[in-house]
Amino acid sequence: MKFNYKLHRLCGSAYGVPNATNTTSSSTSGGNILYTSSGNVLLSPVSNRVQVIDLLTHTATTLSCEARSNIKTIALSPDDRLLLIVDVDNHAMLVNFHRSVILHRFSFKRNVRICEFSPCGLYFAVSYGNHIQVWHAPGLRREFAPFVLHRTYTGLGDGVVDIQWSSDSSVVMACAKNGTTRIWSVQ
Repeated sequence: MKFNYKLHRLCGSAYGVPNATNTTSSSTSGGNILYTSSGNVLLSPVSNRVQVIDLLTHTATTLSCEARSNIKTIALSPDDRLLLIVDVDNHAMLVNFHRSVILHRFSFKRNVRICEFSPCGLYFAVSYGNHIQVWHAPGLRREFAPFVLHRTYTGLGDGVVDIQWSSDSSVVMACAKNGTTRIWSVQ
């Protein structure tokens, strides 16, 4: 007998996940909220699932894939095809957003606080402690080793809190907790 339950409504906080070090604490480290490129759909991590809220039709659905633990950060590719999900245990999933199918799983060795796709969609950057790593973005086809590291950028004195790309994806900028900002060329 096969059960096929789909959660169409998921109650919970749209912003905030328990800290990875103390899951019983009431303090939260926060998850990010994204809009699609059209601006009509809102993506919100709730616990170990991603809730999709259509602002035009006033409907909320939940993606069928789920993370191993609470979701820490999500990133959506510029063409809205790929969704990168990283949980509090630094396990990443690459999901086909339109079909809600997990394409690849990956485990980062260090704490990932934020991830961001480049505007061209060829790269994505993740915070990696005091560094950022730029990876080649995989495609929709299944591959043996889809995550290929392009380069690791160093020079920040504290943990990375924000990553931003230039509009042509040639430059990446990272900001640290101590207020330092570094700009690197991707090529």
